[in-house]
Amino acid sequence: MMKNTYISILIASALLALSAVSCIYPFAPDTKDGSGALVIEGDILLGEYTVVTLSHTAPVDDPENSANPAVAEVWVEDDAGRTYDGVRDNGQNGVYKVDTRNAPADRKYRLHVVRVRDRREYVSDWGEAPVVPVIDSLSYNLDFDRSRLNVALSMHSQGGSFFKWKYVEKWEFHASYNPELKYEPPDTGWWGTNGDGSIVKMPPPGTYTCFGRDESSEIMIFSTEKQTDDRFVDLEFHPIARNDVKISYVYHIDVYLEPLSAEAYKYWDTVKSNSEYNGNLFAPNPSELVGNIRCVQDPDELVMGYISVAALAHNDLIIRHMDARFYKDTEPYEEPEVVNRGEWYKHYFSGYLPFTYYEVPGDVSQTYWAKARCVDCKRKAQGKDVSYVRPDDWPVY
Repeated sequence: MMKNTYISILIASALLALSAVSCIYPFAPDTKDGSGALVIEGDILLGEYTVVTLSHTAPVDDPENSANPAVAEVWVEDDAGRTYDGVRDNGQNGVYKVDTRNAPADRKYRLHVVRVRDRREYVSDWGEAPVVPVIDSLSYNLDFDRSRLNVALSMHSQGGSFFKWKYVEKWEFHASYNPELKYEPPDTGWWGTNGDGSIVKMPPPGTYTCFGRDESSEIMIFSTEKQTDDRFVDLEFHPIARNDVKISYVYHIDVYLEPLSAEAYKYWDTVKSNSEYNGNLFAPNPSELVGNIRCVQDPDELVMGYISVAALAHNDLIIRHMDARFYKDTEPYEEPEVVNRGEWYKHYFSGYLPFTYYEVPGDVSQTYWAKARCVDCKRKAQGKDVSYVRPDDWPVY
C-alpha cells in the first residue's frame, strides 16, 4: 500500500506552495459543508486486493481538515450484479480493502462509496480491464561515471498504449561490525552524569542487520501511442546512488505495471503536470482534475479522483552486492579504539559505540569502540526508516 497516496501528497504540496506563488490564486473547492472536496483514490484491481483511500481537500482557511478521512461504506459492483464489500483498515484512517482477487476479467466494474455522516453516495463510471501488458525484464544500467545505478524496465503490450506503474523496494544491509556488546549510558540530570554507565551483552536481534522497505510515491506514467509498436526497452525509472546502503548487501524491487484507458492517462498526465507547476496541484486549472466519480444526489458536486479497472503485470529484480560489486561506502574509515571504563560516556557522547572485548572475553574494563554507524545499522541508514527485525514476509535470498 502506498504510504502516501498520489493526490494527498500533491494537495499538501499545493497548500504549502500557495503563499509563495503570487501569480497563482488559492483554490478552495466549492462545497456546501465547507469540508473540502472528497478525494477517492484506488483502482479496481482484478486478481489483487483493491485498496481505496478516502480523504478531503481542505479549504485554504482550514488546511487541517484534509487529515480527517471520511467514514464510509465501500464496495465494488460488477455488471452481473455481484458486489464485493470493502473492509475498513483499522490501522490506517480512511483506507478500505476490497477482495477482488477472484473477480472475473470479462466483466465491467464500478466503485461505490456511501459517506456515513450524510448518506451521500458516490459512484465511478463503469470500466473494464484493458489488455494486460507484459514486463519482459527488469535490469539495471550504470551511469557513464559509475555514480549511480538506474533500474530499467522492458515491456510490450498487444492492444494498449497507456500505462502507469509503481514499485515496492526492499533491502537488507549490515553494519561494519557485528557487536556482541551494548553500552547503556548513565542517568543524567542537573547534577551531571551518575557513573560511567554499563556494558552488557547485546540482546537479540542486535544492531548488525537492518531491513528497509519503501514504495514509489511519484506519479509514473508513459505512453507508446506515438511509437510504431507498443514496446519499451530499458526504460530507466529509478536511480540509486552508488553510496546508497540499499545496494550494499541485497536489494529487491517489485514493479507493477497497470494498463490505462486514454481517459485515465489524460487525467493522470494532468495531475502530474499540475504537480510540477510550482508544486501546485490546482494550477493552472483545477477543473481539469475532475475524474470519473460522481455524487448520485448532486452530480455537480466536485469529487476528486479517477477509478480505473485493471489487472497488473508484475516482475522483480534482485541485486546482490557480491554480484554487482557496485556499492561504495564514501564515509571515511576510522580504526577502532580501545576504550577504558572511565572514557565510556565521553566516547558515547562523541558518537562511538562498543562492539567487542579488547583481550579477555567478559572483561569490560577495556573494549573496542567504533563510530556508531559502523556498529549500529540504523545509524548507517542515511535517514531511511529501517528495522532490526526481519519482517515475516521477508524473502529468503
